[in-house]
Amino acid sequence: MSATLFIISTPIGNLEDISERTKRIISEADFLLVEDTRVTIKLLNHLGINKRMVSCHKFNEEARRDVLLDASREQQKVALISDAGTPLISDPGQRMVSLAIELGMDVIAIPGPTAFVQALVGSGLSCERFVFEGFLPDKDSLIREKLNSLIDDERTLVFYVSPHGLKKSVRVMHEVLGDRRVCLARELTKKFEEYIRVRLGELEARLSDEHLKGEFTLVIEGAAPKSASSFSPETVRAFASDRLDEGCSSKQITAELVAQFDMRKSEAYDLVIGLKNENATNSGD
Repeated sequence: MSATLFIISTPIGNLEDISERTKRIISEADFLLVEDTRVTIKLLNHLGINKRMVSCHKFNEEARRDVLLDASREQQKVALISDAGTPLISDPGQRMVSLAIELGMDVIAIPGPTAFVQALVGSGLSCERFVFEGFLPDKDSLIREKLNSLIDDERTLVFYVSPHGLKKSVRVMHEVLGDRRVCLARELTKKFEEYIRVRLGELEARLSDEHLKGEFTLVIEGAAPKSASSFSPETVRAFASDRLDEGCSSKQITAELVAQFDMRKSEAYDLVIGLKNENATNSGD
């Protein structure tokens, strides 16, 4: 029998969401690696389980290597638990999982609640294609930089937002992304669970002190699909090729392709780089 690291998902609010399998694994584990012993003890008391806990958070995760090394040698079962939801998802645990794999331990993830998935499926926005970006930075300039990189993304955007940064984040999102549909999911699975499904401009106006308490997930509509260009691929390619011959920079040509041919920025850039590579190859022949 080899040592095993279980990645345990725990309730994000409502303790009734814990599975029978989760309870069994916690009960059978030799010890628990937990983000905060003060939080996990409440769950253990609810389950009536008495279990050794070892704190393992972002500030001491590297120092817990020896604990996992010993567990591996002794072929123990270890359960990795964050304060709520799924470990590693905007939570610590990645180093422990990577180390366990290096040591040849079995690594088994136990399904359970994840706040961003709960918010996404309850948002009313498309779940077919989405991107989860975790927490946004604190500074305005960094928030704008992140959002600008996503401005043309047609996938639904999902973010975690802290209470103190909610108003600022929504304001910047409205300025950068425009007035898109949005869902603010608050206090998921708890007594005051709330989904606010509006547009970004309306959400900015609606936020009051009562809406600034709790834990938040923001789900935002993706960019509208670009309209199909009436220009043939040959015409677009010839334009870009001519501009390259004239000595224009990749950045300038990309901007012109976006403006004149209604192309996506990423698509235009790829075309320019592809042409430059072709020219370099041909000149070397």
